[in-house]
Amino acid sequence: MSHKMLALLLAAAVAPALPALDVDLAGYLKLVEDNNKGLQVARTEVSQTEQVKKEAFAALLPNAGLQAGYTRNLNEISQPVASYATASAMPGVYPITYTDQVVSYNNELDLAAGLNFTIFDAAAYAHYDQATEGVSARRAGYDYQRKATLNAARKLYYQALLLGEVVKVKESAEKNAHDSYSSVQARFAVGLTTELDALLAEVEWKGKSPETAEARRNRDVALLGFKQLAGIAPDQQVVLTESMETYPAAPPEPPFTDVLAARSDYALLLHQRTLAELSVKAANASYYPTVSGSFAIANQRFSNEWGFNDYAPLAVQLGLKVTLPVYEGGYRPAKISEEEMGLAKCNTEIAQKQEDISRELTSARLSLDEAGARIQNASSVLGVARRAFDKATVSFANGVATQLQLNQASLNLEGSHLAYLAAVYDYLAAYFDWELAAGQ
Repeated sequence: MSHKMLALLLAAAVAPALPALDVDLAGYLKLVEDNNKGLQVARTEVSQTEQVKKEAFAALLPNAGLQAGYTRNLNEISQPVASYATASAMPGVYPITYTDQVVSYNNELDLAAGLNFTIFDAAAYAHYDQATEGVSARRAGYDYQRKATLNAARKLYYQALLLGEVVKVKESAEKNAHDSYSSVQARFAVGLTTELDALLAEVEWKGKSPETAEARRNRDVALLGFKQLAGIAPDQQVVLTESMETYPAAPPEPPFTDVLAARSDYALLLHQRTLAELSVKAANASYYPTVSGSFAIANQRFSNEWGFNDYAPLAVQLGLKVTLPVYEGGYRPAKISEEEMGLAKCNTEIAQKQEDISRELTSARLSLDEAGARIQNASSVLGVARRAFDKATVSFANGVATQLQLNQASLNLEGSHLAYLAAVYDYLAAYFDWELAAGQ
């Protein structure tokens, strides 16, 4: 191993570990909302649509410009100019004599200002309305993405918490198996139990170790995803402070109209339908004339010196332009038909979305009720299994129960505890899905 590699390993070994970070559910959701890359991209897209709206509004405002130019003539430009007429031998004929005269100036300065403004443009108005509605649509889309991401974060939080609890159960079961093994070995050494009981205790204890290692691996993998979603450093130690012993009561069923009003993805479809209606309006606007105006003022100054006072003509102009579309090869009616089809598609998607939302609510409610029933059953079974294990432990210590019976009681306790935790997690996941389906 190179000295450089050895130095790096030593530095990593002596580097101070980051203090553990206590994370409750509300704090974790705040971290996800602030640091999640997907939500950051979505917020940027909202800002982009706001800039598009500003661009569309700018198309309705006047455009003003200034222009200035300077020309220096390096040689004189002359042209023949009629100067005088002279008498000739023929009566009434006076030939004109031309002489070359300089018609250029050494210095030319151009100054101009112009203003162009829209008086009527139905397409520009429709595009601005589309941009305005586009901002609302993008915000609705972001809101639903935020809710969906936070819903996934809540489930991931409790999944990591569940796997941490599974590790505790596995570690407790392994410790119980080891304590039982130690007790049996001591009793076997003095002839108070059989070799079979000693072997069964050893198999039970050593069989728990791989299960505990697998549970730790599953927990650590879940924690990596947990940290990545919230932008937490991978090497940051976290402590989840919530508990799986408590869970919210089943929520009441809200009116379906309230659910539709709260669903951001449904609002997004409504905005998309409005956009489709505006697209039809914009397509129809191609039949309307456009009216625009202009105002310009220009001043040209010519001089052979630097004062620019020799000659300075001033031009002031006011213009009005009307453009009337006549024929575009059938493009306009085809475009209107296309946009009307898009509007019909939006209406169908809205009707389909209503059915999907109703199905999501029903499915989440069924999952919630089923998980709630399993919690009650698992809690009851867990209580019985705990009492059975306590009795088996006492009976085995008194020589009444066998090692096989103690092992079975331990397995029943471990399995019922895991079943209870799984039921609580399923209930919480269904509860979060129901909140998302209800638009909360």
